[in-house]
Amino acid sequence: MKELASANAKKLGLDLSTIIRMLLTQLAAKGTLPEGLLEPNSETLQAIYELENGIGVSHYNSVEELKADLGW
Repeated sequence: MKELASANAKKLGLDLSTIIRMLLTQLAAKGTLPEGLLEPNSETLQAIYELENGIGVSHYNSVEELKADLGW
């Protein structure tokens, strides 16, 4: 991951130290992260949709039922 991040930073004309300094500076000054940094990706959005709509959700009446379903 570090190598990919470094390569992408280089494309922007920056190094990782500068990127991290910029992030920390904004967090210290504004108390926020860069816009879009915490937005969920498509995989997370799909998981949220499935959870909210009960897709693939199992319900158990006890911990023992859950353990049995998990094969514990």
